[in-house]
Amino acid sequence: MRSAQVPPWWREFFENPDSFPLSCFPAPAETAAQVQGMKKLLDLQPDQLVGDICCGHGRHLLPLAEEGHQLVGLDGSAMMLRVASCLAAERQLPVSLVHGMAQALPFADGVFDVVLNLFNSLGYMDDEQNQAVLDEMSRCLKPSGKLLLDTRNKKFQILYAPYRQRVSLADGRPALLHCSYDEENNRLNSMWSNPENVEETYHTASIRLYSPEQIEAMLAAAGLIVQARYSEYDGSTFEGFERQLIYLCARN
Repeated sequence: MRSAQVPPWWREFFENPDSFPLSCFPAPAETAAQVQGMKKLLDLQPDQLVGDICCGHGRHLLPLAEEGHQLVGLDGSAMMLRVASCLAAERQLPVSLVHGMAQALPFADGVFDVVLNLFNSLGYMDDEQNQAVLDEMSRCLKPSGKLLLDTRNKKFQILYAPYRQRVSLADGRPALLHCSYDEENNRLNSMWSNPENVEETYHTASIRLYSPEQIEAMLAAAGLIVQARYSEYDGSTFEGFERQLIYLCARN
């Protein structure tokens, strides 16, 4: 796979309050259903240590902690971790939050029973670094430990690109979202701009899209065995054109 060098857009984006409305996080009820679904898919036990890599503001991490699971969350955004920390303190939840990069995890080998990487967190970087994210998550899993990877389905993303949509920034100002697919570099590029002057750009994002075959080759290279592919957290089988592609993997 040929690397496409791109600037680290995610450093700016996830340090800005605009990332909350622009990320289109699911409603609490959907998140709650996802949490219950992943517990069943993973057969998650209270004594297992779970690493939520790219945990954001703790959308999945905090509900899991509320149910008595042991959580360590890592994210590259100091702002997101501050929000997660405040929410955990409000709920008196004993979670550990770490500021760090997914491609160079600051954890010992084989420390986690389960690793989560959710809500399309794979693909932000170039091919080498994206592979490093999978390598690092595998390294930090115990032998036979499980990874739940929720990523984008390339066919679905290409099918609906390009498109435009009016959205709102954190302060209520309108913005125009324009998404397009860069076939040469296999990236879904997003730009949020002023609807009255599209030359005025507020934010950008760029996600490397991988086919299932490419993802599975990357997982294998990281020493991870695919056990199942789902399209939903309720265990629905992935058929090929669904929005989500969820992998349940085990470390060799």
